[in-house]
Amino acid sequence: MSETVVYATDLHGEIHAYEGLLEIAAGKKVRHVIIGGDISPFLSIMGDIALYQRDFLQHYLIPRLTEFSKKTPKNVFIMMGNDDAKINMDLLENAEKKGVFRLLNQKVHSMGEKFVAGYSYVNETPFLMKDWEKPDRKMEKDLAEMAKESDPKKTIYVTHAPPFDTRLDVIYSGSHVGSRAIRKFITEKQPYLTLHGHIHESCQMTGTWKDIIGRTVSINPGKQNVLVFDLNDLGEMNILGV
Repeated sequence: MSETVVYATDLHGEIHAYEGLLEIAAGKKVRHVIIGGDISPFLSIMGDIALYQRDFLQHYLIPRLTEFSKKTPKNVFIMMGNDDAKINMDLLENAEKKGVFRLLNQKVHSMGEKFVAGYSYVNETPFLMKDWEKPDRKMEKDLAEMAKESDPKKTIYVTHAPPFDTRLDVIYSGSHVGSRAIRKFITEKQPYLTLHGHIHESCQMTGTWKDIIGRTVSINPGKQNVLVFDLNDLGEMNILGV
């Protein structure tokens, strides 16, 4: 039985991108919506970024997703990424308690006959915000614990960082900057599907948003693109721009 899923990541507080995602998500066949990190705007001038992002969450994102959840029975899953201030997690946790969406980071949820799990942390970067960074050795331990919560071969893992040395983690210099821990996890556990983000330009650099590690399909759609696929048949996937 067909169950359409839409996935987007790195929306970075762009309201037009959220509206485009929700327009696609409102489709009759869509059952599940996944938002995979870097959900808030990034403050490019001097100021309190946490407060700036809190205002966005309070006055746009949570009210908008609340409105969406009231109009539709679709399942919405969301998590923060490395550009989101962790101090604002209380807003997302309160919204989850009200049934607006389900939080993904280090949690496993049922999704039809499959499962979905999330991991917000990324391997170390040169950026100033460190709320969602960990060394690969610590990420490896976290991922091993998550694998105990569901059968990886029936689980979609949403990790904000892409796996190292793939077509999904190439920056403008041509270097691979993904997570070695995530690459190892995929290689060893062979999940049903993995979804990523973080490296916006990788699909431009490599010419593809898809890679295959063993039998596992891994996707990084890039910034502000929407991946549409059938939960029970990964043979056909489409990328829509917003």
